[in-house]
Amino acid sequence: MHGHGNKPESHGAVLVVAVGTTQSEGRQVVKNCVEKIQKSYPRAEVAYAFSSEPVRLVLKEQGEEISGPLAALASLIDKGHSRIAVQPLFLTSGTRYHELYPVITSLNEMAGAHGVLGFDGILISSPLVMYDGDFFEVAEAIQSIYADISDDEAVVLVSPKSEGGTDPALCQLQMILDDVCRTGRLTIGAVDGYPGIEKVKSRLAHIGVKKVRLVPLTIVPGIHAWIEIAGDANTDSWQKALEASGYSVEVDSKGLGEYDQITDIIVKRLVSRVDSHAFLKK
Repeated sequence: MHGHGNKPESHGAVLVVAVGTTQSEGRQVVKNCVEKIQKSYPRAEVAYAFSSEPVRLVLKEQGEEISGPLAALASLIDKGHSRIAVQPLFLTSGTRYHELYPVITSLNEMAGAHGVLGFDGILISSPLVMYDGDFFEVAEAIQSIYADISDDEAVVLVSPKSEGGTDPALCQLQMILDDVCRTGRLTIGAVDGYPGIEKVKSRLAHIGVKKVRLVPLTIVPGIHAWIEIAGDANTDSWQKALEASGYSVEVDSKGLGEYDQITDIIVKRLVSRVDSHAFLKK
């Protein structure tokens, strides 16, 4: 009599999802997050996926295969993982988060002991800022990162197009940054949304500074973020626009997600969500 076979023992899995990048700095951010999560859940399998198809296609041309979220989740389920936690490396619950969410809910409809896929389910964690307390925590982290800001300088954190649909969260983060910092010299702008560059220039004029440090306000900076901020061939770059308005502009070579203060918060988001549901074995 043939047995039915047994599933391999699983301590669960974690899937880290980023928009994706071909840049070594951005890839290192993803790697750092994977390693920190692996330390928190040493018995779990920790994998990552890129949601941007254009990025995946470029990497494929370069000989590297990176899965999208759906394929990565299907692979983890196929390996026998009955519980999977997903940690998005997104700044807010904007467009990218809303693109990811239905993928997970659709798979969860097939979960359960008698479900089509026969696994327990997928738990999605939150992006960097989503709930009220998140904004204060992140604002304080940003203040600590740029504590060296001089009295005649402003740091402008620029949200690239790849973040998508983040306007209300950006405005809330700006208000809380103003409460935390109180100098007004930590300023948020959005390449494709509000507050745009004209609003940022108005704010800089009000503050009265002439030196500006531009930083990509994204966890995993990609090539497009740098082009939008400071691309030499991009006549619409923020650097060129601010320089044309008389500002002395420096572009920070280190994106926000490259700081431990930020990646530690991301891991904290995952651990809080997973442990509150007793979802993964440690």
